[in-house]
Amino acid sequence: MQHAAAVCQLDPAPTRGVELFTTPAGDTEGTKLIAPRTSPETSEGLVIAGQSAPDSGFALVRGTDQDVKHTASRRCEPRDWLIMLDWLIFEAQLHPKASRTTVRVAMDLAARMDYRRGIVLYDLDGTAARLGVNRATVKRHVAYLRELGALVWLEHGSKRNLRLPGRAYTATATVYGAVIPPVYDTARGHRLRGTGYEARVIGFTKAGKEQAIAKARRTRRSRLAPPSRRSSHIGPAAEVCGKEKATRSARASKSKPAKKTTLGATVTAVLFQAADRLARRLRPLHTWVQRAKISELSWVLVDKLAAGWTEQQVDMWLREISPAVAVGLDWRPTRPHAYIASQLRQEQAEHAADDQLRTDWERATAPNATFAAAIEEMHCQQAGDNQPDVGGIEDLDADTRRTLRTEAWAAFKYTGDPGLVLATFELAGHSAAVALYGTELVDLCLNLDANANNPRVRLH
Repeated sequence: MQHAAAVCQLDPAPTRGVELFTTPAGDTEGTKLIAPRTSPETSEGLVIAGQSAPDSGFALVRGTDQDVKHTASRRCEPRDWLIMLDWLIFEAQLHPKASRTTVRVAMDLAARMDYRRGIVLYDLDGTAARLGVNRATVKRHVAYLRELGALVWLEHGSKRNLRLPGRAYTATATVYGAVIPPVYDTARGHRLRGTGYEARVIGFTKAGKEQAIAKARRTRRSRLAPPSRRSSHIGPAAEVCGKEKATRSARASKSKPAKKTTLGATVTAVLFQAADRLARRLRPLHTWVQRAKISELSWVLVDKLAAGWTEQQVDMWLREISPAVAVGLDWRPTRPHAYIASQLRQEQAEHAADDQLRTDWERATAPNATFAAAIEEMHCQQAGDNQPDVGGIEDLDADTRRTLRTEAWAAFKYTGDPGLVLATFELAGHSAAVALYGTELVDLCLNLDANANNPRVRLH
């Protein structure tokens, strides 16, 4: 049944990893439960069932003490809960009516419990169907668990209709919590902090330590493999030769190498933290990098910080490589960090080419006087042969002027080429260029030529 409280919204699927302490793994249905036998070692000064139960002064939990607000028991996980029930029912035998059926009901609850908090929905009909018993039997043995102090009410179910939208009838579910009573903690020598449902174990008493040590020894002996019937053969010791590394050195050599940046540099954690702070401050200032995560943006900016750039320099650099400036389009890249990385690699390649060219010029040998004179004479001859005979602008007819002006405008407007206007300006002067092409076109071409190396100037 659906419950309105948030604590009741639990996953009814069985929780794996619950250890069935008296039933073989994977066999919870149709298996006879056998009470654990008391080993002779439990009499070595330890608190066992026959000795602790009469002196414990345990009384069955009744009335409001079965509610989470008034319980003296502490909450626990399903695994510890099943171990505790084994002691309560089979060893201490604190309830006269608890039996194997009680344990079967407890196992069904434990299989559906929240693994960390021990919270479970009652599911009366489902439990009865899974165990093959009637509803009255499940109710009776759940009551035994409450009387043992091993189960508390977290939510009391009722048949009152919650009137949820879209449902004709929805009642309130019963929710239980797995708990451990104080009698078990006393018998095991647990030291607790807090009281009631929120209490927790913080250590052991002296007797509790002795019990824990004895239990660990018994567990260790029970897990030892039986001796082999085959005769053991002791062979010669293996000879170790070669240049094998020690274990510690071998592990150290297998450690992962330091991660490289986009440009192949190795950065420290302090530098990367500075890049993270820089990315958080700069991302809101640039709209085209909004799709990049902080971690992605900081990783591609760490190279600039490693090179000694300031925040203002990185900010100006991001504006210069913006797609609206560099590409000339109102375009936002889907992966801005990849675009920034490509710009970094392009700059690195350009700087490498400049360094190589500078190195080549430094290593180059200057030409001798004869070779230099021959080159100068050749240039002079070419300049004299190619020098055009330029007449005056007044010698051109109206159709030729109109054709030149149209071609110059088309070259500037569609291809961004001011060559015709600049050639006339250099050969005939400013007044002749204005007379032929007009003041507006001459000024546009001169401005474009003056800002040819400025990436911020766009033609359109």
